[in-house]
Amino acid sequence: MCAAQVSLSIERRLDLLAHHKLNLLKLRDRPSVYWQDKINIVPACSLSTRQKELAQHKTISRMYKEDRPSPIWPIKSSALLAVPSPRLEKLAQAKSISQEWMEDRPVYSIVTEASKRSIASSRTVHLAKPKNRTVLSMPGTPNSQQEDGDRCFRSEKVVASSSRTEALSVPKMEHPQYQYDLPVLRHVPASALHIQASDRVFQLANPKTRKAIFEGYDPYRISPAARHANASARIVELCIPLARKHIIRKS
Repeated sequence: MCAAQVSLSIERRLDLLAHHKLNLLKLRDRPSVYWQDKINIVPACSLSTRQKELAQHKTISRMYKEDRPSPIWPIKSSALLAVPSPRLEKLAQAKSISQEWMEDRPVYSIVTEASKRSIASSRTVHLAKPKNRTVLSMPGTPNSQQEDGDRCFRSEKVVASSSRTEALSVPKMEHPQYQYDLPVLRHVPASALHIQASDRVFQLANPKTRKAIFEGYDPYRISPAARHANASARIVELCIPLARKHIIRKS
């Protein structure tokens, strides 16, 4: 390769690199996609024989009859002379009742003579007695499962209350200085009728006067004493946030 050809190829390469990049996001015409070098052939649509057969509507069967002429159907001679098989005769028989089936028992059962003359044993009589539960016993406890209601608890026969238990069982007495509620209608003494209230009592009896907001009252006004107040060391300590709630922001 000579020097002239090398310089020409370098110039072409530089010209190619000097062009700006294409924006591929924009819609550009691509003639190569349209296959202009080929002849546009329009395919002819045609149905096959099978498709034509499936496209036909369903026809009515030749054996179809719109309605029978009469509710009495004619019976064929072959059906009149038919003989059923042994299997058909077996299936035609009605289902027989099971041998173990028993009829419903009557409402009033019949008691046999042997049951009338029978004598209950001592164990049966013992089990037939209802359980007698006393009022003081709780259900499910051994004391509540006594057989006879007249019998006392075993604890009452053996255990005796102590002096401390008897002292605690004594009801609590009222205090000697206890005063009952005063009656609604009671006598007022003469000293209370002629008493005169002092100036301090009149001052305390007056309600607190507060101006409304539209009359110049400011609920958010801070008094001068609160402005010059100094917090104690304990209050300053309580104002410090906890270490676990203190978030250190990374700069």
